[in-house]
Amino acid sequence: MDLGRTLPPDVTDGLLDELVAFKARLDALLSVATDGMAVIDVDGTIARWNPAAATISGVSADRAVGSGLADIVASGAALDRAPIDGTPLAQTWTFGPAGRAPVRAQIVAIARDGVADGWLVSFGAQRRYDEIEQLKNELVGSISHELKTPLATIKAYAETLRDHALSPEEAHDYLDVVDEQADRLGRAIDDLLLVSRVEAGQLLKRREMLALDDVLDAALAAIAYDREAHPLVRETVGVEVSGDPDLLRDALAQVIDNAAKFSRAGEEVHVRAESRQDRCLVAIADRGIGIADEHLPYIFDRFYRADRALDSVSDGSGLGLFIASALVRAHGGTIEVRSETGRGSTFTLTFPVRG
Repeated sequence: MDLGRTLPPDVTDGLLDELVAFKARLDALLSVATDGMAVIDVDGTIARWNPAAATISGVSADRAVGSGLADIVASGAALDRAPIDGTPLAQTWTFGPAGRAPVRAQIVAIARDGVADGWLVSFGAQRRYDEIEQLKNELVGSISHELKTPLATIKAYAETLRDHALSPEEAHDYLDVVDEQADRLGRAIDDLLLVSRVEAGQLLKRREMLALDDVLDAALAAIAYDREAHPLVRETVGVEVSGDPDLLRDALAQVIDNAAKFSRAGEEVHVRAESRQDRCLVAIADRGIGIADEHLPYIFDRFYRADRALDSVSDGSGLGLFIASALVRAHGGTIEVRSETGRGSTFTLTFPVRG
């Protein structure tokens, strides 16, 4: 169809301007994408090849654009298998020369009138997808451990209560264990639900001015803090913080619980806070076993557990500090840590004060 003969000039000029603007936006999007991105014409010719595609494949855009995909990909490419309903098709591709690491490609057919009119391809290093798969496996393992361990304990103690004649004192002790493990199970479920909210970005929904002491009391109650095992030293009187009461409570609870887990019985946990202009600083310090330097860059990562946790003192899933970091950032704040092996750690949470 010759649009110039069927539509007024001002309309065709407008359509042309829109097409030029759309192309500019598409080119900008492809240029900043960190995955390799390619647009393939219906005849298999490469029409677009972004900078990331050149880096990942080792094939420059000058060489790729205008070439057939079969001339670029050494093995694995089969575009015509991609469903025309838009469902992505995953394939493993290799680029020459031999021995180059494979990439994982996701292919989507561009359909017109029920017929493929080209393909959009995104690809990245296969090892990154392997790492994602490993992370999923770790998630399943962490969830299984966090949920099954207290359940197994509850079941064992319940069976003992049912099948054996116990004195009232013994029965009371057994019920205390069941209650404790039920609380542990509840905390694990709460953490997993909170992680799902973090991942979905469904966090800060309200903000109000609060006395930090009140938030701290709520945090201690949430983790059933043992003040005899870890005496708490507070310097927080008169300090105010702004944010969501529940999320602030959860953030402080995660960090304080972490301090207690990695401190020996009888060691103090210090909470000091101060107001600085439009910010509130909360420092939570323990005199525990500390964190080795090589672990410090990663402790706020999801499921990361430093060797200190694996060695002896904690069965944690590696979610606590990830959750705390996400909650602080949701308030527009920051969280930092200083630590020395064998001498303890100090976590500093900074919150902006906004009415």
